[in-house]
Amino acid sequence: MGGINSLLSMEFSKSMSVVSRVPTIIIGMDVSHGSPGRADVPSIDAVVGSRNWPLVSRYRAFVRTQSARVEMIDGLFKPVSNDKDEGMIRELLEDFYRSTQKLKPQNVIIFRDGVSESQFSQVLNIEMEQIMEV
Repeated sequence: MGGINSLLSMEFSKSMSVVSRVPTIIIGMDVSHGSPGRADVPSIDAVVGSRNWPLVSRYRAFVRTQSARVEMIDGLFKPVSNDKDEGMIRELLEDFYRSTQKLKPQNVIIFRDGVSESQFSQVLNIEMEQIMEV
C-alpha cells in the first residue's frame, strides 16, 4: 500500500557514501528451481530494484517463470519491437526514474545469487549482455 515498515539507520548517515552521493540503484537477482529430478517444474526468477533514492529500503519486485533448470535469467531484456522493451531491468530503471523525481542512476549495484562457480562466467556474460543492452 506504499508504506515503509522499516528503514536502515545508515540510510540517514553518510556512511554509505557510494550510494548516498549520487543516484544509485541496487538490484538483486536470483533463480529458484524445482526439486532435483523434476524437469517438468518451471524455474522461478526474481529481480528487485531499489527506488526512492537516496533511501534504499524500498524495492520494486518482479517474479516470472522460465524454462526448468535454467540458471540464466532470460527476461532481463525482452524486446517486443524495435523501440519497445518489456524486460525487468527496463521496468526497474523506469520505476527508479519515476520515484526519484526524474533522476537517472549513475551507479548500478547488482547482487546475483545462486550461481555455481562452474556457471558463473556463462551467467555473467549472458546476463551482463542483456543489462548492457537495456
